[in-house]
Amino acid sequence: MASFEVQVVNDNQDGISGVRVRLEFTSRTRAMSAEEYTGSDGTANFSDYEEGEINVYVDGSNEGTHDYRDGGSITITK
Repeated sequence: MASFEVQVVNDNQDGISGVRVRLEFTSRTRAMSAEEYTGSDGTANFSDYEEGEINVYVDGSNEGTHDYRDGGSITITK
């Protein structure tokens, strides 16, 4: 199972805290979603998911489809 993070940063690459990060898993066999809020460093942590593709939403805005792997990180600039 994979553990990974989504970091939300501003144009200066500073983490943005308190942002809602919602993931929708694209595989039909894993039709599920997950939601976390970013901490003070702008990072939301997710764990115990199979590796693959996800759609990432930040405060309701679609940020595209991303591939994630165990120990990986996805960075979204807002």
